[in-house]
Amino acid sequence: MIASSYLLSALLQFIIILPFLFFGKRKFDRSEYRFLGIFALMFLLWSVLTNGLAPIIVNENQTWNWLGKIAGLLLGVFFVYRNKLISKSDIGWTLRLKKGTVKPIIYTVLMVLIARLIIYFCFERVNPDIDFETLVFQGSLAGFCDELIFRGILLALLNKVFTAKEDIFGYSLSFGVLISSLLYGISQGFILQEGFHLQINLIRILLGFLVGLIAAVLKERSGSLLPAVIFHNLWMLITNH
Repeated sequence: MIASSYLLSALLQFIIILPFLFFGKRKFDRSEYRFLGIFALMFLLWSVLTNGLAPIIVNENQTWNWLGKIAGLLLGVFFVYRNKLISKSDIGWTLRLKKGTVKPIIYTVLMVLIARLIIYFCFERVNPDIDFETLVFQGSLAGFCDELIFRGILLALLNKVFTAKEDIFGYSLSFGVLISSLLYGISQGFILQEGFHLQINLIRILLGFLVGLIAAVLKERSGSLLPAVIFHNLWMLITNH
């Protein structure tokens, strides 16, 4: 019952973005349908694994979803090394950044995080206690797992379908950036809970979309997942303290 609710939740989330897929490109060839099929399968597997394993507690003092995120990360790493459709370069599986992108990326990350800090200190409750588990989890797995799947694998698959790119504020971006970011936002705030109770949190959806969009821009500009992972982890550290 629990596993089926997670799967159904993921299916509903995917159905929501279907109109955007066809809005971005009305006609697909056979190879593109193959990429979209793998895109859907990877998202469903990630969602069921990360959410389905969340209730399993390894330590009685455990707060965060370690097992689910580790499983999602392993799924992504397995795909990176075993698939033959998209390259590691397409996924951003490298520590090397494109020439001339270091300064723009640093400026972008700093501006966004400074704005997030201002909002945090002005409008959110400040917790002076720094929990060690939260520090380690949000500074590592939170960003690594999600970025590998969404800005790495899923975005790379979409880029094989939506090959046309538009120049937006100096960034060359495909329609796949919008779709992957939207799907990430929906996955954060449109959830079918146990007992099939639908929970819709518009704030989480909007924030998830914003984080996904910025992370996607960082990955596409740099050619590496590293800036997106660092940005995501720092964002989560600010949000959860």
